[in-house]
Amino acid sequence: MEELKDEHFECIKEDNSEEENDKQWQLSKIVFDQFYEYLKNKGLNENTAGRRTDRAAFFIMNYLFVYDDARNILEVSEDTVRKFLGNWYIRKFWNPSIRGINSYLKAISDFYTFLKDRGFISKEQLSEIKDVCKDKAWFEMRLQTYFEAQGDDFYDWIQEYNYD
Repeated sequence: MEELKDEHFECIKEDNSEEENDKQWQLSKIVFDQFYEYLKNKGLNENTAGRRTDRAAFFIMNYLFVYDDARNILEVSEDTVRKFLGNWYIRKFWNPSIRGINSYLKAISDFYTFLKDRGFISKEQLSEIKDVCKDKAWFEMRLQTYFEAQGDDFYDWIQEYNYD
C-alpha cells in the first residue's frame, strides 16, 4: 500500500465544482482507504468500518473543505467539530438525530486516532478532538434547542458555532 504523504491531506479545490471535487477525491482517497483498512485491522467488520470511513470522508470532503475552508485535513480543532455537528449538520440534514451525531463523533474520533497513530497529528491535538467527541450531552442539547428556539433565541442559536 502506498505511503501516506503530506500532500494527501491538502485541499486542492479552487471551487466546489464536480471537476474540482473529483480531483480532490483522487488526491484524498488514499487517506480514506488506509483509514478503512486501519479500522478493519482493529477488529471492526466491513460494514462498520465502511460506515465510519464514509462519515469521516463526508466530514472532510463536504464540510471541512467546503464550509470550514480548511486547507488541510489536519486543521481540525474542537471548534471545527462543534460547528460541524452542533450547527451545520443540524441545519443541513433533513432529519438530524442524536444517533446520527453520535455516529459522526465516533467516526471523527477514530479518524483522528488513526492520524495520530500514523504520526500526522500530536497527542495534544488528538486529545482536544477526542474530548469534544465525548461531549455528547452538549450535542444533544444543541439538537434539542434547535427545534425549540424561536425569534431572537433562534438567531442566537445560529450565531453560536456558526459556520458561515
